[in-house]
Amino acid sequence: MFDQNTDISESESKSLRHKQARAMLALFEVDRGRAAVTLDEIKEWASSQQDDELCSRVERLVSQSSSDS
Repeated sequence: MFDQNTDISESESKSLRHKQARAMLALFEVDRGRAAVTLDEIKEWASSQQDDELCSRVERLVSQSSSDS
């Protein structure tokens, strides 16, 4: 039984990370006006953001995508 809960938890965690990554890509595109080409430019963009603001923006998009589902 515990293993099943772990599997569900890992699956939910993976799904959340996937949604967060998609949100980051969408925010990059909004901010830069184009899709990201390399991971380095995403890292550079993310590091130039205020941590709390970026987290808030990502969470808003994740929440919206969850409510749309």
